[in-house]
Order: sequence, then structure tokens, then C-alpha cells
Amino acid sequence: MRLHTLFSKFIFIALLVIAHASAIASSYQPFMWKVQNQGATVYLVGSIHALTPDFYPLPEAYQEAFASADRLAVELDPENLDPYQSSRLVQSKMWLPKGITLDQYLTQPQQQKLKDFAEENGSDYQRLLHIRPWMLVEQLTQAQLKDSEYQADYGIDLHFLKQAKEKGLPILEIESLTQQISAIADAPFRAQLAMLTTSLEQMEDKDYMAQMTEYWRQADPDGLYQFVYQDVLDTPQLKPMMEALLDHRNQRMADVISIYLGQSPNSSSTTFVVIGALHLSGPKSVVYELEQKGYRVQPLFTSLNNEKSPNK
Repeated sequence: MRLHTLFSKFIFIALLVIAHASAIASSYQPFMWKVQNQGATVYLVGSIHALTPDFYPLPEAYQEAFASADRLAVELDPENLDPYQSSRLVQSKMWLPKGITLDQYLTQPQQQKLKDFAEENGSDYQRLLHIRPWMLVEQLTQAQLKDSEYQADYGIDLHFLKQAKEKGLPILEIESLTQQISAIADAPFRAQLAMLTTSLEQMEDKDYMAQMTEYWRQADPDGLYQFVYQDVLDTPQLKPMMEALLDHRNQRMADVISIYLGQSPNSSSTTFVVIGALHLSGPKSVVYELEQKGYRVQPLFTSLNNEKSPNK
């Protein structure tokens, strides 16, 4: 259950709802980069959107960078969302067309897993069959997170949002809710169905959050990306979902962040940007997109690859 965890935060925000790693602050590195241009500075911070209290306090490098910031930028600020409009948007994209039900596409064992899930969580199985796969995967993910120690309240993005509001810092939003929901809900049905079947088959996987957070804790973006991308290698039908959730959005995020870097040519400004860690990982990451625009992006952690290199 790796790739589908990418979007569990989106619906948590939209609906306004939302192993264990011992993480002493001094023992792990900041998943963070620095970009400078003509007096403007941007810190890029990779967020894990659900953590445990043991990850706090964070490494001092995060707090030092945040202390220098004039503003915070996040994907979305959940407190700015209109619950009515958010609900309408989700409802408009969550139901299958009349006459189409998921049992037409699921094997008998997969249907049984869905029935078991419905019974364990007090859901109406027949109703679930009318829900689009992307939303059903979200329900599976949220149920598994609920049974774990990981909580959205301890996510990195919410942590810095709270601090920014206490300090009275301006808060910028990199995306709109429509953009986020559409990235998932408008993905090809075949890719959504592949995500659902993968999720049903991996429902007993209890270690994925611990494994993901360990890559983040070690500031290993390559390892994190490869861990998530393994699902695509195992199930190629998932590739359009990966592209929609990461590659396409990374391009848009880099476009917005480049605006932050070009807004103050004659005066200094510092923007503390917090986005999902996977957006800063992989061959088409936000880091890569900014480098393609000509910016020098400096990692603020020790590269594991450099540590392992025989030339170091």
C-alpha cells in the first residue's frame, strides 16, 4: 500500500476529516533544500502528512530555516476551505455512472476483501460498489491509518501551519482544491481500478508507513521514490496515476515556486515551502524542474549516495 498513500491527505482536507519509528531529533536529517536567486531564498521542505509524536522535536535545521522566513507556502491550508464547496466537489466526482458497479471489475477474492472491509468498518457493501475507485482507495487508506499510531495532527505541513499562524506570517497556497482532487479523480478509470485492486491485495501490509517515514527520516529521496514506484513496476497500469499525482503537479509547483524566487529582485525575501516529500523525490521532482529552469538547488542534508561512494 505505497502509491495510494500519496493522496490520502487530499480527501482528508476535502472532507475535513482525516512499525513505529523511534526518531530522536538529533539522530535524523532534514528533508530540505535551499534555492536562492537575486536576494530571494526558498527553503523546500518535504512533508510526511501523518507522523507520530516521537518525530518531535524536529531537527534544528528546520526551525532555523523557518525562523528566517517571511512567509510560509503549503499545498493547501485546510482552514481556508469552504466545507460545503469541498463536499460538493468530492460528491461530483465520487460516484460511478448509473448501471456501472465495481463488482463488474473485481475478482471474487477481491470482492470478498471489500465485503470484509465493509463489515469491519460498518459500511454498506452495496453502496461501496457504486463509488469510483479513487474514493474507495481513500477510504481503505484512512481506515488503515486510523488503526495505526500515525496521525495527521503530527504531519509536517500542519506543524508549520500552526507555527506560521501563531507568528502571524502570510500563508501562500501552491494549489487549489480543484487541482488536487482532479489529479486523482480524473485519472483514467483503468489506473484507478489498478490502484483499488492493489490496495485490496495489500490490505494486510502494516509496515508501509514505517518504511516510508524511515526513508524520510534518513533524507533519502531516491530510496523513498523507488519504494513507492515499486507498485508501478509491479502493476504498470498504475503509471498514469503516478504521473497525475506527481509528475504533472511537480511541474505546476515548480512554476509557482519560481515566482517566489523572482518576486523580490531588489530586496531579500525568504519563503518556507512545505510540500509532500514525494514531490521532492524521483527523476521528475520539483527539485529537477527548478534545476531545469536554471536554479541551483542545494540539499541541506548529507547524501546517502555520497556517503557510500568509494571516491568520498
